[in-house]
Amino acid sequence: MSISKVQEQQGFTLIELMIVVLIIGILVGIAVPVFLFSAGDAKAKRCMSDRRTIKGASNNYAARNAGTYPDLSNWREDLQNYIEHVNDPVATQIKCSDGGVWTPTSGASEPLDLRCSLFNDAENPHSDI
Repeated sequence: MSISKVQEQQGFTLIELMIVVLIIGILVGIAVPVFLFSAGDAKAKRCMSDRRTIKGASNNYAARNAGTYPDLSNWREDLQNYIEHVNDPVATQIKCSDGGVWTPTSGASEPLDLRCSLFNDAENPHSDI
């Protein structure tokens, strides 16, 4: 093999580099949306878990109070002994893990039901968590 042929084959051609960049771009274009969806789905599932914890605390409250569930007006105070992070005397609301605020939609005579300000809307598949 002559020296001129060796010098011609050093490195990649522009077309080869462009194809590699195109393939990487396609892979990134597929991976990023999947990752973002997974992150949002994980947040919604964590929110559902928080809700189950609060509802469990509400059921424990009812079991110790002759079947009466927490009142809507002071449900946060009623559940202080049943949920660890509610004991913050400065907090006026119970927040979900992602910063949303829990709002009770029923209570007193029936089990406490809650809605999260972040994950309760018509477009969200987790709206009725």
